[in-house]
Amino acid sequence: MGGQYSIDVAGFVSTTDGVASALESLGQSVSGAVADLDQMVRLVTTEADLASALTGATEERRRTGPGAVQHGGDVVIAAGQVVLAYVQADDEMASTTSGAEASIPLPRTSGTGRREALVR
Repeated sequence: MGGQYSIDVAGFVSTTDGVASALESLGQSVSGAVADLDQMVRLVTTEADLASALTGATEERRRTGPGAVQHGGDVVIAAGQVVLAYVQADDEMASTTSGAEASIPLPRTSGTGRREALVR
């Protein structure tokens, strides 16, 4: 296999914590904006054309805002699951490799010191 792969787990956790905090703040902002839009529509309900125009102008943002926050959260969760699987697989590979090394018999060599040199 070519190359080495590694993950800075502490850096990943720090980054995703920051992203999760920002998503939480964004989620609160989006919820507040949607509530404000609802209030605006309620204020103009007596003007049907205005209410319809306002609803039409903001409808897409009502869907995409909360959807974007949800998608961002899903991405953070999926990335965390990938990193966890990577770390678990790396740990398993390390324990399997060290177990295999311990069970490999050393070759019988003639002469003094050769076998001991292989052990070092």
